[in-house]
Amino acid sequence: MSTLQIRNLPDELHALLSERSARLDMSMSEYVTRLLRDDLSRPLFDDWADAIRGDGPRRPIDTVGALDAVREEYDAADAQT
Repeated sequence: MSTLQIRNLPDELHALLSERSARLDMSMSEYVTRLLRDDLSRPLFDDWADAIRGDGPRRPIDTVGALDAVREEYDAADAQT
């Protein structure tokens, strides 16, 4: 079994990990291992999104253009009232 050392862990985070692991009646090492295992069992968002989309091409989202279109509609509706 390997060992992982975490440097520069903020004191507040260490305290929260200590409290949570104590409430669950497990060592901090067991708790952090469980957190890591749970996190790594889920796909990254991009991998998940690719699987949902299938093999089709990815289209970039024009967020600014979409917001501009909504603002134009809003302004037009506001001007009519």
